[in-house]
Amino acid sequence: MSNSVRSGDMTAFQRWEMASFGDSRPAQVEEVRVANAQIATQQRVEAERAREAAKQEGFAAGYKEAYERGLKDGQETAYAETMEQVQIEIQSLQHMAQAFSEQLNSASHHMGNELMQLALDLAQTMLKAKIGADPAVILPIVEDAIAQLATVQQPAHIHLNPEDAAIVKEQLGETLSEDGWRIIPDAHMERGGCKLETLHNLVDATYSTRWQKLLDHMQISSPK
Repeated sequence: MSNSVRSGDMTAFQRWEMASFGDSRPAQVEEVRVANAQIATQQRVEAERAREAAKQEGFAAGYKEAYERGLKDGQETAYAETMEQVQIEIQSLQHMAQAFSEQLNSASHHMGNELMQLALDLAQTMLKAKIGADPAVILPIVEDAIAQLATVQQPAHIHLNPEDAAIVKEQLGETLSEDGWRIIPDAHMERGGCKLETLHNLVDATYSTRWQKLLDHMQISSPK
């Protein structure tokens, strides 16, 4: 008995089954090819995305580094420029303070001189008022002038303003006469002073001379 099966002897089921298996092989190969192509495409896309992500990450890192470096450099430059400007401002303020101090010292000096002159003028006015109100102030002036002489050598004259001469003659005339002094009224003499003349000496105790000596003494004694 032969095991071969003729095509005419195969059932419809057998023919469909064999045909269907035989026909499905090319379709499966195509599906595999398409799937492989899709996988390859997906891999290329993912690789491109990875490269792009790495590129962007590297760019971001580089940008951040450059930004931070630029920011640091900018901050250092700005700080240096600011400190330079501050130093300039400090020097300017120091110059202004020094100039102000010099002007203040100069003003104080001038004000001191003006105040001193004002005080002297006031003292002179008060002294003249004192002489006018109390004519007897001439007496100690004459006595002090005579005391400057060690001896009295004749002739010995005391020159006085006529009004002062009358007072001195009334109060000291007798004593002066005994000591060899002669009172000489002199209209050119200012009140409040006298001038003594002897054979070898001259004592200028006039008001203007004594006042000038006082001013000279104050200038020497005052701090420079």
